[in-house]
This record gives sequence, C-alpha cells and structure tokens, in this order.
Amino acid sequence: MTKESTVLPRVLSPFTALCVVVGSVIGSGIFLVPATVARSVPFMGGIILVWIVGGLFSAAGALTVAELGATLPHAGGPYVYLRAAYGRLPAFLFGWTEFLILRAGSMATLAAAFARYFAQLVPSPAGIRLELWQMVAAVGAIAFVTAVNVVGTGLGGRLQVAGTFIKVGGVATLMMLPFLSGGASVDRLSPVWPTVFKGSIFKGMMAAMVGVLWAYDGWINLASLGEEVHEPERSIPRALGLGMAILISVYVGMTLCYHLVLPFPEITSASGSEGIRKAVAASYCRTLLGQTGVRAISILVMISTFISLNGNALTGPRAYFAMARDGLFPTTLCRINHRFRTPANAVIAQGAWAIALTVVGTLLIVAPAPPSDGGLPSWVVAAWTKLNHTPLYDVLFTYVIFGAIVFNLLTITSVFVLRRTMPDAPRSYHTLGYPFTPLLFVAASLLLMGNMLADSQSRIESLAGVGIILMGLPAYAFFSRQRNSPPVE
Repeated sequence: MTKESTVLPRVLSPFTALCVVVGSVIGSGIFLVPATVARSVPFMGGIILVWIVGGLFSAAGALTVAELGATLPHAGGPYVYLRAAYGRLPAFLFGWTEFLILRAGSMATLAAAFARYFAQLVPSPAGIRLELWQMVAAVGAIAFVTAVNVVGTGLGGRLQVAGTFIKVGGVATLMMLPFLSGGASVDRLSPVWPTVFKGSIFKGMMAAMVGVLWAYDGWINLASLGEEVHEPERSIPRALGLGMAILISVYVGMTLCYHLVLPFPEITSASGSEGIRKAVAASYCRTLLGQTGVRAISILVMISTFISLNGNALTGPRAYFAMARDGLFPTTLCRINHRFRTPANAVIAQGAWAIALTVVGTLLIVAPAPPSDGGLPSWVVAAWTKLNHTPLYDVLFTYVIFGAIVFNLLTITSVFVLRRTMPDAPRSYHTLGYPFTPLLFVAASLLLMGNMLADSQSRIESLAGVGIILMGLPAYAFFSRQRNSPPVE
C-alpha cells in the first residue's frame, strides 16, 4: 500500500473548518448545564466566572492546538502530535482510548440526548418501552451520520455547515427573546456575590466546571481534519481562535439571558434527566412563549445534538485511520474508498462501536440488576444497579470528560517538546501568549483531575477511565509485533 493511496484529499473549506469547531461544541450542554452550574454556584458572579474561566481554559487549549495543527497538518490530530512528541506508545493509547470510549462514548452520549428529545416529539408506539424506543432513535441517528460521512467528507462538512447555521441562529433568537418580549429583569441576577466566602464555594465551582467543560468539549475535533482542510497552516488557527470567541460569547450570553428571565429557584430546580421539558431551556421558553416554546426548544436541541453527533462522525475516524496507516491498528482502517475518497472503514468501525455501546448500555438499564449474592463481584452489581436508575447520557458523561482531559493535557504539553525537538519545522502560527497559554491549560487540567478523583461521586468513573487506558498496553504489544509501515510525515 503506497503512501499516496492512503492520503486523504483536501475537500474542506476554511469556513467549514470554523463550523466544525462551533458545530461540534454546541450540543445539548448550553440547554442543560446552566441548571447544574446554578445548583453548585448559587450566585451570579460565580456563575459567569465559571463560564468565562471554562471558556478561557478551553481557548488556551485551542490556541495551543492551533500551532500543532498548523505545524503537523495530518489526519489524526492529537495522535500525530503525541507520536511526534512522545513516541508511538502514548499516541497509541490515545487512539485506543479515543476508539473505545472518548469518541464512541461521546457519540453514544450525544445520540442518547438526541433520542431523549426525539421520543418526546415522536412518542413510542404502544407496547414498546420508552428506553427501547430511545435506543432505536439513537442507533438510527448514529447510523445516519455514519452513512453520510462514508459517502463523502464534503457531504459531511456541508451537513455540519447547515446544522451550525441552524443551531447558532436558534440560540441567537433565544438570546433576543427577553428583550423583544420585555421579559428580562436585572433584579433576577441577585445575588451577585455571596456575603461570606467559604471553602465550599470553591468546591462548588470546581464541580460546576466539569459540566462547563463538557459544554465546551469538542474544540479539539478540528485538528483531526488537518489533512483535509484547505490551507491548514492558516485555516486551523483562524477557525480555532474565532470559534472559541464565538462559543464563549454565546455561552455567557445565553446564561445571562436564562437568569434575566428565570428566578434562581426555578433554574436550580430544572433538570434534564427526563428530557428537555424540565430543562432550564424549556422553562425559559415556556415563560416567554408558552408551550409552543417548549416544542420549539425540543426541536432545536434535537438538531443541535444531531449536528454535534455528525461532527464526531466526521472527525473521530481520522485517529484510527492514522494509527492503521502506521501499522498500529488493522490495516483495513486506513483504506480509502475508491468511489467516495473517504476513510470509509474507519468511519464504519467507529459508528458500529458507538451503536454497540448504545445497545449494551440500554439493555443494562432495562434489565434488572442481579442480586448481590448472585455470584458476580460487588462492584459489577453496584455499577449495574446504578445503570438501572441513571440515564445512559449521565453514566457516560464522567467517563468521557475525564479521559478527554488526560489526553488533552498530554496533547497540549507536546507543544513544549516539539518546540525543542523540531525547532526548524515550519510554523505559520505560534501559540498566542506562549508559554503561559499552554501552562494555564496544564495547571487547570491537573487541578480539575485532582478534584474529580477526590470527589467520591466521580472517582469510580474516573478510575474506570484510567483502567480502559491501561488496557491499551497489551493491545499495543500485539499490534507492535505486526509488520509496521513507516508513519506518514
């Protein structure tokens, strides 16, 4: 297999690159997470601070990845950067974890959110359990975006552009509603600051930060498309910088609008565990537009999660494609479809695994947990019992965010290594504020990971994510014994 036969064509425009950043990030988070943030941080100044700090933290990562993407514009993004900086093993562990849980888990999570809203608009047929109907909707959504991105990367990009226009336009309309209807009141922004600062305030802000980072998650996706974006040396830095500015503005603005319209108690009592009708966005639209608004926000969130799902189907397979091209994954995954000129096998493999996670997770939720004396380990029974009472969306949440932080951290630190080991590499863009920008990301990542491990509620899921990463060691030993082709530089 020649190098030329495994090089992806450049078919994505700079504007599509921007839509990949914005469209991949805006999912269901901004419609659900503000209620979680308000419960953890019950004062307006802290709420806005969490959204801004979370945005700046993500922007610091994005601005650093922009340099890496402009320097090494190849398929696979973080996999390529980690391979260049630290060698094949850390790069493989990223790709392994990306396939098993990060990307496929994100797709399953987004599909579960999509299905939740779909089932409210299209009720389950008589005799079919709601959970099974949602599973069918989630599997259908994953299968659809997988098929689109098999047929054409350009087609997947156009779907991303169209969907991004719809979701950004929808959110902008939501932000204008209070001022057009006269439903905004600055009195609802109280309290701005607590009368007494306690240690619990910092703990609450750190807990809220997990949800905020989930809402911002996806900014790194564009890096994986470096081989397919026109003029990546300029397009990637511009898309990441402008994209993060748009996202921070939208998230902070939408959060302010929620609080201008809804009293604090109503926001903190909102929940997305039963779908959008009880989410903070639904309360907001119901107050301004009545029940028509609830239906409208359900459609908007469904579209928003669907387009984020497409963003993952578009970007994720490039890591496995690059691994296979290096001989560290089955070589079939680096084959380019002769008709469509896409990494079709890698796209299909990711979609199939995301569907498997969705089906198995749903069946474990539906099937009652076995008795504690049934012979299974106690931790298995405990996990199964938790699944019986927890939506799939919420179960996958912590696994995905912790693993993402681990590898995002390693990716960002690779900029320090590559500045030293590849000093003469062409760099059309240098990280703004270097070295403080990547150091900010590193410090915040370590603090957040420590907080997640210290929290008893997220510790088990976080450690399970570490276990999945370590499972990649024997897998690496197996693939590295196979005949490897030289990496594409």
